[in-house]
Amino acid sequence: MAGSVWRCAGCRRLVSRTVGTIFQDTRTPLTVWFAVAWFIATSKSGTSALALKLVLGIGSYQTALAMLHWYLRVVVRPGRKRLQGGVEVDESFVEASMPGRRGRGAAGKAMVAIAV
Repeated sequence: MAGSVWRCAGCRRLVSRTVGTIFQDTRTPLTVWFAVAWFIATSKSGTSALALKLVLGIGSYQTALAMLHWYLRVVVRPGRKRLQGGVEVDESFVEASMPGRRGRGAAGKAMVAIAV
């Protein structure tokens, strides 16, 4: 048995760490899926399948499009309450008071997302 597959003690079936997740039955490595999630989450003006393909080096346009649609399908929940009124979202970096370089190039910053 490979290192990422285990046998369930209860039902004796072979299981992996992705069973029951959105990544179940995928042949694409999880590192690629996580890179796609990062790219989608950090794009301020939206993401296209062509941009995914070019920036992340995904094999084909169809694969990039399928991954983009998969993420959008699992993120959007039908029947959820929509935000109302004026909504603004932005990110910023917060740094601790530490000696050394200040500003944009300082080490040890934490990203904070803010929605108003």
